[in-house]
Amino acid sequence: MNDIWQTIELSLGDLKLVVLPGIGGRLWDVVYSGRSLLFQNPDLAEQIPKLKRLTDLPTKSPQFKFPLWGGEKTWIAPDSAWVNGAPFPVLDSAPYRITARDGRQVTMQSEVCPLTGLEIERRITLNSSTNWNLQHEVRNCGTAERLTGIWSVLMLNHPTRIGLEIGQNADIRSVFGNADGFSKKRAPFAIFNCNEAKEFKVGMNNSAGRVFMALAHTENPAWIVCTTPAPAKGDRFAHGHEFEVFNSGDYFYCEAEWHAPAKDLKPGESTGFMQNFKIWSGSDGRPGEDFTPAEQELLRCMS
Repeated sequence: MNDIWQTIELSLGDLKLVVLPGIGGRLWDVVYSGRSLLFQNPDLAEQIPKLKRLTDLPTKSPQFKFPLWGGEKTWIAPDSAWVNGAPFPVLDSAPYRITARDGRQVTMQSEVCPLTGLEIERRITLNSSTNWNLQHEVRNCGTAERLTGIWSVLMLNHPTRIGLEIGQNADIRSVFGNADGFSKKRAPFAIFNCNEAKEFKVGMNNSAGRVFMALAHTENPAWIVCTTPAPAKGDRFAHGHEFEVFNSGDYFYCEAEWHAPAKDLKPGESTGFMQNFKIWSGSDGRPGEDFTPAEQELLRCMS
């Protein structure tokens, strides 16, 4: 196996994080109680990326002009600034170097992207047997100011339910495809039942900064909640909203996608984004800690 496919494991109790520095510095898998929760594309297993010929790689989704490797990664928003409709290759498909590592943490850094002048640093920290953090940092190493949004994309195996508070009067906005039969709005919540292949993408508010995910929800699901800073007045987002859900029509996965507030980064400036994840199992969605009344109602709706 080529060195770029060498993984690093951080584990404690029932939780194992698998890190893949060689393909975009990814969080490659989350394994909980022996169950793999993240999607890894079998068509790309052990493929060696050539950054100028990424479209030569095998895919069941030729409508996307980039490899769907899997796992979780940092993209740069807005996607309207991508070249040829693909995330910047050096940031998404090239190796990241390991700058710090111990039994609980891995920090990885990309090369400077020749197309944008941006450099990404990703720090994955295992805090306990039920909790981990992702810290994203993007630095403008170029010579010109650049609008930059940190965009974390988590590829989850089917079947998965995703739920969050979007506010009483907020809408679920279609980006492409048709989410009929996969989504429902029950104010102030939006819930997505991604259990089969059908392509759609939607965007919405993440008014409370909390997203709940139930994986393999028909059989003692693993639950994950991701907490991020709640949006503040004056925040702007590169896609006009804080959170997106994508469901694949070609592979058995969906995506939970978080957006940090977009910044106009001057040369030498950086922007960061922190995600905190908690995982547990159970049929009722409650990990034995107190949630707000609204969150308790959301979990009941998702169970």
